[in-house]
Order: sequence, then structure tokens, then C-alpha cells
Amino acid sequence: MAEINIIRDDYFREGLNISEISRNNGIDRKTARKYVMADNWNNKPLCCSKNKSKLDPYKALIDSWIKEDCKRRRKQRHTAQRIHNRLCDEIGEDFDCSYRTVAAYVSLKRKEIFKISSMALPLQHKAGEAQADFGQADYIEWKTY
Repeated sequence: MAEINIIRDDYFREGLNISEISRNNGIDRKTARKYVMADNWNNKPLCCSKNKSKLDPYKALIDSWIKEDCKRRRKQRHTAQRIHNRLCDEIGEDFDCSYRTVAAYVSLKRKEIFKISSMALPLQHKAGEAQADFGQADYIEWKTY
């Protein structure tokens, strides 16, 4: 942030142009221009637009396989590699997605489908209420004289 302030001071107070600022500070012209022209630093950078994936036509099929895996034991479920191989076998040469694309989608879908719920109950202490566990314990009381 200090470098940004120096760049902006050079431009607005000293009157240096973008090329001089980039030479003096050892940064690219585009970077200097970005820092000089920015008005609001709270804006988030624009994300890349979502392009269609090559995997889109096959996502419903993959989802059905993963949902069927819910009924199977953990060791009998499809791995991402097995799903990729199965798609290559069933679709044939028309399937041109990489393993990495399939693995990323399978990982995302599994996290959605196999949600592991927390087994602990949250403790909430409302005013005038308390929780306590009652039990029995044996003890020896030592008396010292």
C-alpha cells in the first residue's frame, strides 16, 4: 500500500507522467496506470466469465453415477479415474475431456453430495437454564491430623 501511495503522490503532487513513474519505481507502465486511475480500492476484481465446459453434456451422467455410489460401500464407489475411463469407453472418440477436468468436477460434486454432518450438538446456554451431567463416582476421603 505504501508503494501505491508513492505512485499516486508522484502523479498527482509531483506531476510526473505514467512512463516516468514506471521508470522511477521499476514497475510496468500498466501497473502504474492501474494504481493511478483506481478510485475505489474496495471493488473486487472482475472474475473470469464462466465459459462452457467440454464436460457440460456429460455432467448429468456423472451425477447419476455418483448418486448411485451413495448406496454402495466406500471401497466400491467410483474413483475419478474410473469415471474418466468409463466415459471414454461408453462415449468413445467423441469424448475429449481431460482427466483433470473430470477429476475437478467429481471432487466438487462429491463434496456437495456426501456432506458429512457434524455429530456434535451445539451447546446453547439460555438465561436461567443450565446443562449438567449426573453420575456416580467412588472416592476416598483422607483425613490428616
